Amino acid sequence: MSNRKSKFKTIVIPVAVVSLFTFAMVIAIDEMMAAQGDYRPTIWDILNGRGELPEGRAEVSQQVAIQVCKQEALNTYGRSLMQADFDDRSTRYNAELKVHTVFIDLRVKGQEKNDIYIRCDVSAVNRQLLEVRIKGGAGFSFF
Repeated sequence: MSNRKSKFKTIVIPVAVVSLFTFAMVIAIDEMMAAQGDYRPTIWDILNGRGELPEGRAEVSQQVAIQVCKQEALNTYGRSLMQADFDDRSTRYNAELKVHTVFIDLRVKGQEKNDIYIRCDVSAVNRQLLEVRIKGGAGFSFF
């Protein structure tokens, strides 16, 4: 009986821990890589049931997507948001996925020295915010 416990402690537990760690690292790397380019569903999105894009005609304009993103910035920062400037050089549309990727430069009270921007991926089918990332703010961040 003690031989079985010994095998469990020396083989099964370490294999399970290494497997879970590897799986978590794959998800983290996938999330970081997705943040670098156009919108795409990540492993985490698929596991949470958010991997499917809305189907239908793309009827949402870029201007509407910009307003959705500005509203998200306002919801995040509230009265601390001083200014939100649309970045037309970085903003793009993916016709295959029917997704607007909108970038807006932000000025936030108390963080004026930081270059802060928000990136929103907005469905051109139904104005749904698929993903939001804010970069450049004060504090610790993974992205």
